[in-house]
Amino acid sequence: MLRERRLQIAALLLSGLFLLSLFGAYDYYASLKKQHEEATATARDQWENQEEKNPHSAAHYGTYVFKPIYPLSYFDRGVDAFTGNTLFLEGHRSNQAKHRGAEDRSSFARLGVLTPAFVLAMLFPLFIIVLGFGSVAAERENGNLRLLLAQGVHPTALFWGKSLGMWSVVLVLSAPFFIAGASGLLVAGAGGEHWLRYLLTVLLYLAYFGCFIHLTLLLSAATGTPNASLVASLGVWVLVCLIAPKAAVNVAKQLYPTPSAQDYKNSLKEDLEKGVDGHDATDEFTKKLEAETLKKYGVDSVQHLPFNWDGFIMQKGEEHETYVFQKHKQRLLDVYEKQQWVHRAAAIISPYMLTNAISQRLAGTDVVSYFDFLAAAERYRVKLVGELNEDLTKNFKYGDWDGKRGKAFFAQNTKFEYSLPALDSVMPGLASSALAMLTWLLVSGLAAVFFFNKIRPV
Repeated sequence: MLRERRLQIAALLLSGLFLLSLFGAYDYYASLKKQHEEATATARDQWENQEEKNPHSAAHYGTYVFKPIYPLSYFDRGVDAFTGNTLFLEGHRSNQAKHRGAEDRSSFARLGVLTPAFVLAMLFPLFIIVLGFGSVAAERENGNLRLLLAQGVHPTALFWGKSLGMWSVVLVLSAPFFIAGASGLLVAGAGGEHWLRYLLTVLLYLAYFGCFIHLTLLLSAATGTPNASLVASLGVWVLVCLIAPKAAVNVAKQLYPTPSAQDYKNSLKEDLEKGVDGHDATDEFTKKLEAETLKKYGVDSVQHLPFNWDGFIMQKGEEHETYVFQKHKQRLLDVYEKQQWVHRAAAIISPYMLTNAISQRLAGTDVVSYFDFLAAAERYRVKLVGELNEDLTKNFKYGDWDGKRGKAFFAQNTKFEYSLPALDSVMPGLASSALAMLTWLLVSGLAAVFFFNKIRPV
């Protein structure tokens, strides 16, 4: 195998693409991480050093938070380019992430970015196909298969010999890839958990390679000629790596469609109007709450309440708005979860989809990690705005909109802190996908053995 010219060329091309992807992806990661750290420090500095203003005005002034850039994101960028890492937080609104990288690219960006994960998941199987499509078919064509079987070689032993031969070449080529990939973690100064995540990622891709080794041998044994074997193997690659993922997305959209942006905004507006509006004293719900509060404290005017009515009603409005935003976000997340269920079901026919899902989850660049960040950012927004409204309620007089707070106050406000969920909390969610991958590896191997046992000399 190593002496064959086509394999030397294929290995050279694949090695060049992997090294190019590694350098390019790490350079992107390092640049993005630096920008993230600088932007995080700048956003906090702007918040703490903002000019004197009323606490509620500061809530409208808002601040930015940024999804952390994790060490393994250089290896597998996942959905980060489509979800974005920048989120603006302000009072009365729950915003979506801004500055998505995919917005500045053409539709071809959806085919994949040249990262180490893309090379291993999409291109390495082509090398395996080139490596093994003639393993049995060529032996049959040149007459060697008849000699092997006539000398008493059992078909199962033949399968193991061909499989181990392919594995030896795959490992010789992929081992330097994985070692080079680990250098990114070393340069990034990653901690022990990220190394464990990388080790699991390596094992995942080895299992993925095993699936294609088995499928290639199966088709080589089942078809009559090398040409037929090559066409069939490429057909399986197209089905597994190109058609199945796209089909899963389209089927998921058809079964569980998401509302349009305009419909989503309209439903939000409708529900927001059914509760307290902190900025409208004549609002029906505000007047009702005012009457209940005056009765509770036994006073006839909000000026006589033992707290600042302005801050109190602002907070009540914020609580209502938070409830509405969370309600509609959860509905949207429920739709996304159903779509993800379709993707997981489709992965039964695509080890590529399984590999992508597990790899992105381990790297912290999947949809689940993004939603976890959004939830943490929303909790922070609620807490920060609550602090500002509480100060307005307790320490300012009714109608005192000229009262202001300075840098010392804003420096004491809570800071946003978020980190990647621990690996032990991630593993239970990966159990079913990992089991499906192992099932693919086992079933494809058994199927290959079955077709090897059906081999006839002629």
